[in-house]
Amino acid sequence: MNLQQLREKLEKGFYLDNLYEMARLCKSLALDTASPASFFVMEQVFLGIARDWEDRPLPVEEAKQVEEKVIQTLKDLVDGIGANASSEEVFNLLNMVVSAYLISFM
Repeated sequence: MNLQQLREKLEKGFYLDNLYEMARLCKSLALDTASPASFFVMEQVFLGIARDWEDRPLPVEEAKQVEEKVIQTLKDLVDGIGANASSEEVFNLLNMVVSAYLISFM
């Protein structure tokens, strides 16, 4: 499992099965690296969205809004990790992911 698989799954978008697949992939990536924090955060974001969506009817517009707010920050984080960005850059990207996630569920 690698970052390319995660990129490909992100391109498929946020639907329930894919969110759970991305969470599993992130957990595997976290267990396979010396710097697991980014993958742990992404796993929790995917699980949080999936759990929120699985037990209720989800309007398409709400799903699109969450995806629009969160997916680009996740792509940027994955790209930063893939480009061996500095710890400070990765931390800033992580902050952007967390902020986008939190704003999406206000």
